Amino acid sequence: MPVAAPAPTPEERPAEVGSIVEAYSDLGERIRFRVDAVEPDPDDAGHELTLYGLSVEVPGQAGWQPYCEPDLQGRSRAIPVDGSWDARGDWSAGDGATTFACTSGAIGKCLRWGYRPWKEAGGRSLRDHHLACIRMARADYCGDGRPHTRDGTRINIFDPLGIQKRDPDDPKDPFVFEGGWSPGGVTYLYRPRLHDRVVEIAAECPEKLAGRVPAGAGEGPLTPEEILRRWPETLVFNEHQAPR
Repeated sequence: MPVAAPAPTPEERPAEVGSIVEAYSDLGERIRFRVDAVEPDPDDAGHELTLYGLSVEVPGQAGWQPYCEPDLQGRSRAIPVDGSWDARGDWSAGDGATTFACTSGAIGKCLRWGYRPWKEAGGRSLRDHHLACIRMARADYCGDGRPHTRDGTRINIFDPLGIQKRDPDDPKDPFVFEGGWSPGGVTYLYRPRLHDRVVEIAAECPEKLAGRVPAGAGEGPLTPEEILRRWPETLVFNEHQAPR
């Protein structure tokens, strides 16, 4: 989970290996972590992202333990981003914190996918795109912090701005349209990511999803264009790998 520390400017962020940072966990517990590595993200063509290798002191365990789980590339790294998230997945800048988001987690993944809240695209801030991406990555349909996904689930994300483009479908490895997303959660849900039926997800937040799911089992998905027309707050879309 993210760790929040008092917000420094980019120039003040710890850049030296061995630096010790006082911080708070997502549960509000005071912790200390150590900077073990600082390096540019090798996959960032724009050279905007810095990756931090971090270790934390864990009560009852000797020595320092890695803070982040390894990502798909096997690296245990985190990226600093302004603000903090609460248990419902809501972002806030009011506490003046910086979050160290693991590249194996939703916040870090969305930063690396190009949804960077300090940037603009098409004259629009990408702050809300970043927040919508996080809801999508976690399959947080109701926008209340409850995830409906598991590690390793393949997804294909795309958006009207073209930051991420829809990949062509491979009939040997099909994907299924899942839905559209805003910072508040799913705006339209066609097919949930796991084995839950859409009616079961809709029952978790019926007021939110009323009229935003298929009316019957045989109904096909709305197109992204239709979703945008009905719910213009939609910022990103996704597909997930079809169950085998």
